Amino acid sequence: MLPEFFALLSVDLFALLSMLTCLLEDRFPKAISYVYVIGALMGFGHLWVSKEFLTVFGENMRFWYNVLYLAIALANVIAINVYLAVSKRMWTLAKAWSAAVTFPAMFISIFFVYDYGYLRGAAFSMLMLQVLIVGSAVILGISVAVLSPALLEKLRRR
Repeated sequence: MLPEFFALLSVDLFALLSMLTCLLEDRFPKAISYVYVIGALMGFGHLWVSKEFLTVFGENMRFWYNVLYLAIALANVIAINVYLAVSKRMWTLAKAWSAAVTFPAMFISIFFVYDYGYLRGAAFSMLMLQVLIVGSAVILGISVAVLSPALLEKLRRR
């Protein structure tokens, strides 16, 4: 597996965000889907430039700037989830977004970064993968089951 796989995964995440924000256009600003299309196109440009410098940069450097692009894509997925929950106060949609988009995107990204590290001989312990997966599942469970508007209002009144 090459490090550019993470850039392709990021481009897919930006394209997914663009399509989903376009489908939910009444809940998001009009320009946000176009911003995500530009983010995906920047990823393709990034891959094109990276192809030209394949021999100049080492694999370690290519890994880190592709993982940085993946982290930016994941931050945008989480930001939309927070925007729906906090700014728009659409708790049901935020829970659905968390279960359908945020958790799978985080889980797949964690899995592939761990797998890449394992293939390259990095000293990741199996415990680290298990902790990340269980942590993601706990966060998903808390966001879907516990965080409801009634509970937050009750906590706010105290």
